[in-house]
Amino acid sequence: MRKRLLRFSGTRLILLAAAGMVVYFLASGATNLVRSLQLTQEESNLEAEIDDLEARYERLVALEAYLESDEYIEAIAREQLGLVKPGETAFIAISTQPSPAPEEGSATDLWWEILIR
Repeated sequence: MRKRLLRFSGTRLILLAAAGMVVYFLASGATNLVRSLQLTQEESNLEAEIDDLEARYERLVALEAYLESDEYIEAIAREQLGLVKPGETAFIAISTQPSPAPEEGSATDLWWEILIR
């Protein structure tokens, strides 16, 4: 066995070491390439998320501006509070068709009617 080890010349050892270094650098380069691709994908995902958040922010700013506007305040005063401007006449539209009677056991029964049954 000693004779086999002695047969390796210095040139062969240098070539073997060089081949090992080449394999190491190729494996390291492949690992770095895979990591680079992963980081590129993550970067594009984050950029898409940033775009979505910026669009959402713009919608929220527009909504805030609308909620602070006189137009919104007037709409709420008219629709929900029933207020009118001076000189206007308020009216309520009433349907001519009667509403259907609720069925027995429906959610519209009063709680005390359910309790008495």
